[in-house]
Parts: sequence; structure tokens; C-alpha cells
Amino acid sequence: MQIQRIQTLYIFLSIIAMAIFVVVPYGEVIDLTADPQVSTSLYTMSEYGILIPAGAVIILLLTDMFLFRNMPLQRTVLVICLMLTLALIATVCFALYKQAEAEGLDAHFSVWDILLPIAAFLEILAVKGINHDIKLLNSYNRLR
Repeated sequence: MQIQRIQTLYIFLSIIAMAIFVVVPYGEVIDLTADPQVSTSLYTMSEYGILIPAGAVIILLLTDMFLFRNMPLQRTVLVICLMLTLALIATVCFALYKQAEAEGLDAHFSVWDILLPIAAFLEILAVKGINHDIKLLNSYNRLR
């Protein structure tokens, strides 16, 4: 029996995408009320509402990488990470548009914001890989 552990690679790439997201600016706001319009980059490190879920996802993904012996638990932790990543995407959108609009600022996404949907997509691929391995093990158990 051979189990392909491609989901470990997906989880690792998702960790890298989330770690890069934490370091780079996730958006830019322009103050429309100031006479010379001032542009300010928004970093994840200064926004705790985005930093805490991003850090939690990174920590859970790191522990999830080493749960390969217990695939149902690995899948459960990965689904929790996926839900947190989707909530993080919604939080970034809220912070950029609703909060900035309420303060009289013009907000723009950064090119680095594509890392969050990439991380979510890689997590979905990892869940599919884990499901494939569970089905493969169940079919071998039926043959015994």
C-alpha cells in the first residue's frame, strides 16, 4: 500500500502563504480629508484583529502538518484552519472598506491579498488529499 502525502506539501505551501501575508502590507488607505492626500500602507502586524486569526491559522497548520498518523483529526484541524482563513478574508475586506469608509478614507487592496485565497485553496486541496487517503485505507481494510 502506498499513500501519497501531497497534502503535506499543500499544508506547507499554505503556511508559507500565510506567513508572507503577515509580513507584507495588506492594503493602502488614502486620506481624502487632508489637503495633500496622504497614502498609508496597512500592515497585519499593527492590526490585532487580523494578526491574531492569521497567527492562529499558522500555528494550527504547523501542528496539522505533524498529525499525519491520525487522519480524521488532521482533517478536522484543517477544516478549522479553512474556516479561520475564510473569516480572515472577510475581516480584511471589512477592515479595508467598511471601516475605512466610515473614517473618510479611500481604501485599496494590495497585490499581496491574493495570498489569502491561495492559502484557502491549498487548504481545500489538502482536505481532498486527506479524504482520498482515508478512502484508500478503508478500501484496503475491506480487502483484509
